[in-house]
Amino acid sequence: MGRKSFRGRKGKPKADTRPGTGKSYPETVKDNKDFKDYYKLQNILPEEEFEEFYRVLQTTLPTTFRITGTRSNALQLREVVQNVLVPSMQSIEVDGQVYEPPMPISWYPDNFGWQVNAPRSVLRRSQEFSKFQKFIVSETEAGNISRQEAVSMVPPLLMDIKPHMWVLDMCAAPGSKTAQIIEAVHANDLLNEIPTGLVVANDADYKRSHMLVHQSKRLQSPCFMATNHFGQQIPTMHVKDENGKLVAWQFDRVLCDVPCSGDGTLRKNEMIWNDWSQGQALGLHRTQVQIFLRGAQLTKVGGRVVYSTCSFNPIENEAVVAEVLRLTNGALELQDMSHELPELKRKPGLTTWKVMNKDGTILTSIDDIKEKRQRYKFPTSVFPPENAESMHLERCLRIYPHQQNTGGFFVAVFDKVKPLTAADRIHEGNQIDAHDIQESETNEEKLVEAVGGGEEEQDTPSTPPSTTTAESNTAEEGKVDETPGSKRPAEESSSKAEEAPVTKKQKQDVPKIEEAPFQLMTADNPDVQKLTDYFGIEPSFPRDQYILRCEESAKNRTLYYCSKSVKSVLESKDLERLHIVNTGVRLFVRQGSLEDDKDDAPFRLTADGLPLLERVLVDDRRKLAISEEQDLKTLLTEIMPLIDTLSLDTQEKLKKLDRGSCIFEFDVAKAFNKPLNKSLSISLPIWKGRSSVNVLINKHDKKSLCQRIFGVTGSSDNKQQSKTKEKDDQSKPQEQQKETGITQAEEK
Repeated sequence: MGRKSFRGRKGKPKADTRPGTGKSYPETVKDNKDFKDYYKLQNILPEEEFEEFYRVLQTTLPTTFRITGTRSNALQLREVVQNVLVPSMQSIEVDGQVYEPPMPISWYPDNFGWQVNAPRSVLRRSQEFSKFQKFIVSETEAGNISRQEAVSMVPPLLMDIKPHMWVLDMCAAPGSKTAQIIEAVHANDLLNEIPTGLVVANDADYKRSHMLVHQSKRLQSPCFMATNHFGQQIPTMHVKDENGKLVAWQFDRVLCDVPCSGDGTLRKNEMIWNDWSQGQALGLHRTQVQIFLRGAQLTKVGGRVVYSTCSFNPIENEAVVAEVLRLTNGALELQDMSHELPELKRKPGLTTWKVMNKDGTILTSIDDIKEKRQRYKFPTSVFPPENAESMHLERCLRIYPHQQNTGGFFVAVFDKVKPLTAADRIHEGNQIDAHDIQESETNEEKLVEAVGGGEEEQDTPSTPPSTTTAESNTAEEGKVDETPGSKRPAEESSSKAEEAPVTKKQKQDVPKIEEAPFQLMTADNPDVQKLTDYFGIEPSFPRDQYILRCEESAKNRTLYYCSKSVKSVLESKDLERLHIVNTGVRLFVRQGSLEDDKDDAPFRLTADGLPLLERVLVDDRRKLAISEEQDLKTLLTEIMPLIDTLSLDTQEKLKKLDRGSCIFEFDVAKAFNKPLNKSLSISLPIWKGRSSVNVLINKHDKKSLCQRIFGVTGSSDNKQQSKTKEKDDQSKPQEQQKETGITQAEEK
């Protein structure tokens, strides 16, 4: 949520003396008269309720998290939380005070959202809470749990996403909402089918888009694609529809979680108390309208677009909604969401608001501003529209912290009910020639650029696109600079800028970063045939959706897999226009030399690709059911254990397998002290060597499994093993000297 404000998340430390530094930092004063006066004047709440709202803003936000991942994985993890951890945390008393255990967020579906009200000091001092905290930390590192503000979970829930839908997240980083979208697209994963939908997650900051990839990678979705564009300049791509006809891509669902001033995050971003200014909203308003309008253009007729911010300010909320409703001229219809998430407490949207300059003078219209440069900062769209009643702005959702002990948020949900673009008219069966289509698409882009009276004003015309200022690039890119004070409110321009004439310059898109290209493999590729035979992949599994992505010198080293929808984008004649950061699931990694054609096991299976591959195996030729709990513990805590250290039953099963990748399957339900309501099956990718086995998962996944199942991290065990084995390393095979990876000795 607060990612879009002008304050970096690494802001100044809280009041404390850091161990070893001796430096004391002043405590943030959680009070701001300008903030209080501004929102009282906006009449966002009745007087008596406003005081409660302001009091809660000054308190610390409780910890909330969401159980993530595929549906099957989330169900397993929820079983552990509900039936193992929470029952052990009843009536915990610390220093004479009883603390309630973690509880499900009442309005979040299926008990996948949780809230922890106990402060951090209690988490450390209580044995039961400490165990829970370690569990949360390890699962978060592994990506199975997402620490996410409760109200930030709301927009994806209101999008009503189905597995067949194409979904666009326009300002996606850091990726918590994107993860919810991917999970919704994969809601039917228990049916062992790859969704026909597509998730395109875009962010304007290249580095943050990689954070987005990291967040989404754990979901192993072949339907996911990350891109790097300004939200308002996401390009029009032409892809083939189900009939093979080239059409402009459009989306069934679009999320516009736009850059905002972020004052709804005051409870966690304390620096906002010091830096808040109502001018920040004015500096972002144009960009918010542009992104929302572009999102509306990319939405199908009959589709849904959701607009959201983590701000209380009507300039960023209802004013943006009203302007886009005006620009789309009846194509969008603001929906009443009062029947959705009934246990979520919310307030209606505002139908009127006040606009002020930085001196606090109330402006009733643009005519109250005489100075030309100041007029530019107050587009007419920031003022309340005369037809607000017919727009039904009260249908917007305003979520306030005091209602359910949350942060603040704004959400508005729209259905697209009429054509807005050439693509809409074609979709409805109208015949439009190629020239008119191109002209219409150009005009649509110009409409977005012209929002607010023209192109974005640049404080410094020579500033390159990657340079951030609060009024131009910062707002548009949705970047969060990690250095406090590096971004300034829009009205605080330098004196030099104030004296200069207003210059208008068309905003360029972010520069494309040249990366290793994506290349689709042919269905008759010999590697694909070898993998199909070796693992027993069913013939119906599409063989023309494997992807290579690497430099020419290392081509065929790693094989990825994508869905049919991603494949259609990669085949687009406009692909060069799209700045793709990542797509596809890493399925196989070549084992050994590229020139070694005689190797019977040339590829090893990855942990990323295991959930996808398991669905399409015709038999269990490379799959073993392991029944001994101790074998699982040995694999997770020891460094490449010897086969003869495993149980006799497992040894016998491994002897029947040739060297290479295989899958171990465990039912871990019995490993818990408390019997569970259902079996908990986990699968692990394994490399079987001549005399040892290696589990092919990273250290975070190992740690989370150890913590979840055995109540230990495994790290201390590994350190002790390393010390014990150090004396014997010279006499042991090379395969035992590394915790991960396969050595040349093991390959042969």
